[in-house]
Amino acid sequence: RATKGAALSLKSRVLLYAASPLNNPSNDQAKWIRAAEAAHEVIELNQYSLVDNYRNLFRSINNNEIIFARSYAASNGLERNNYPIGFTGAVGGTNPSQNLVDAYQTANGLSIAEDPEYDPQDPYANRDPRLQMSIIVNDSDYKGRKVETYRGGLDGYGQARASKTGYYLKKYMDEGLDLLQNRSSVHTWIYFRYAEILMNYAEAMNEAFGPDAIAEGFTISAREALNSVRQRPGVTMPGITSASAQEFREEIKNERRVELAFEEHRFWDLRRWRDAEDILSQPIRIAVIEKNTDGSFSYSYQNAEERIFL
Repeated sequence: RATKGAALSLKSRVLLYAASPLNNPSNDQAKWIRAAEAAHEVIELNQYSLVDNYRNLFRSINNNEIIFARSYAASNGLERNNYPIGFTGAVGGTNPSQNLVDAYQTANGLSIAEDPEYDPQDPYANRDPRLQMSIIVNDSDYKGRKVETYRGGLDGYGQARASKTGYYLKKYMDEGLDLLQNRSSVHTWIYFRYAEILMNYAEAMNEAFGPDAIAEGFTISAREALNSVRQRPGVTMPGITSASAQEFREEIKNERRVELAFEEHRFWDLRRWRDAEDILSQPIRIAVIEKNTDGSFSYSYQNAEERIFL
């Protein structure tokens, strides 16, 4: 059943889209203010909060972060279609790109290009925890064994239907299902959750007033809203410190990309920002992983597919 919170959340998303460059080419500030007010209405309900466990959020039927969701009858189709190929009965269908993996910051709150401590030969160490809560990476623990997305591994190149990118989907998956026994569980698709509302608010407030101003009628700044999403227990990423509205805008864009990964926001976000022609025309990148004789791994990265977005 749709609640008041669900209706106000829809209003928040609609007004954010209406204020965005695609639909607001003159950058009418009144539209950004209305979008901020709509998100603030949801915040002021005091009914919703960020849950402590980002990984379990997407396996939950109901919690304080979910505003509007649909629960499905017990099934295992999602797991059968997306478990790494080395598990019996799995198809390994969704292959996250290296482009997305690279978007996750280091634990220092920097991009991998900016952080001198980032090691491309140990690429998953000291990264935003949401990376391995959303994506299965090589040599990580899953369903009782190490995932092998390296060349010749159980889940890697050379196996039929193996991931073409070196990665598999983890978000939404019930790790505990035994496909051989045809076990199943209930799944939930989230239409609106509180983290989106906070990021809607942060974006609209930043465009209307900047990262730190709290105009009359509002209670938190854009920075406070965005950093609360980054600093939920279990994620605890450093706060965004960008000073200018322009820099903060880019931080918001990346934050939405990683926080809302696989939740059907990215295409529409890129379109409303008028970034789609640039970003969706970039090549799809993959990780090519080799296992060395000493048990370590060598990583190289390459373009695998050209894309054109008109």
